[in-house]
Amino acid sequence: MTGEYRLTVPRDFLCPITREIMEDPVVLIEDGRSYELYAIERWLRDNNTSPMTNKPLTDRRYIPNFNLKNAIEEFCAQQELISATNRFLSFNIHYGRIPTEWEEKPMLKIRISLLGGSNVGKTTLARYLQYGEKANFVHLRSTSTIGPDLIFFYLDQLYEDRYVIIIQLTDIPGMERYESCCDNHFRSCHGALLITDSTDIDTLERIELYWYEQLHTKGKEHVETTLVCNKIDLFEENCDDTYRSIYLERAEHFSSSHSMTICHVSALRGDNIQVMFKQLILRILQNKTLLKQITTNNDLIYDTSSTKKDKMQKTSTIQLLNSRTSRQIDISRNSPINCCKYF
Repeated sequence: MTGEYRLTVPRDFLCPITREIMEDPVVLIEDGRSYELYAIERWLRDNNTSPMTNKPLTDRRYIPNFNLKNAIEEFCAQQELISATNRFLSFNIHYGRIPTEWEEKPMLKIRISLLGGSNVGKTTLARYLQYGEKANFVHLRSTSTIGPDLIFFYLDQLYEDRYVIIIQLTDIPGMERYESCCDNHFRSCHGALLITDSTDIDTLERIELYWYEQLHTKGKEHVETTLVCNKIDLFEENCDDTYRSIYLERAEHFSSSHSMTICHVSALRGDNIQVMFKQLILRILQNKTLLKQITTNNDLIYDTSSTKKDKMQKTSTIQLLNSRTSRQIDISRNSPINCCKYF
């Protein structure tokens, strides 16, 4: 036990002899105090006095303290939950395959959509999350996104010390003629980043009048959203005070009127990208309705994959038996012994 941990432990949970939290507490009948079982046994082998009062004992009997034991176990379970939560809060987002040792663990998939018009920086933002500072050296297409791009990430900490968290990031095309292919992503996402170009106030208006309305109409009722003001580097360098004041006031009004988090980022420099995603992921996991949907979907996926696996195993077994049978038939037909018997 660390000193920091002991500060949170009720005094009654600590054995007076060992000063450690008890695992098997017993009550010494004569002095009415609780001790760790092995500690009081060792004490009574060498002493005939109470460890607390130092008075001679006329009755050396002790009995289990089940109520205290249950209280300690409940406290330890709560501490472990807090510890697991604190470990999870230090997670980072990684691109690529999950570690081999996690492949058999249950997985929860969180779907996040990038929403916004063309040229607001959705793809640049996704690539920065994917490649980090190396994103500037990665060759990117110069054309606009013409279909939903899917990028998968994972968190490097287990949720509740059990679940692997997979993030499906969907870069939805911002051009109007591709809107019909986005409906499914509105309906299925758990979180959405509404991305605007800070240097172009029309992109904020497009978020207000179209993207948010589409998400609200077609998406989940409890989807978590963040208003992302991208290109803050150009906003600070190239925009005058009047424009900045108007843009910021309008963005704040829109986000506050919809109880939405607002985040100022630079997808090019990487400012606040990781923080923004972490906050959104944590809000999704803290949303009981969304977490229930994610967990339910995970169970369905697990059942489906198990069924497919069983079918594949059965199919492979049948194929193996059939191949063995066919080989036996071929052998029997070509065998000299069987040929002699046949003739």
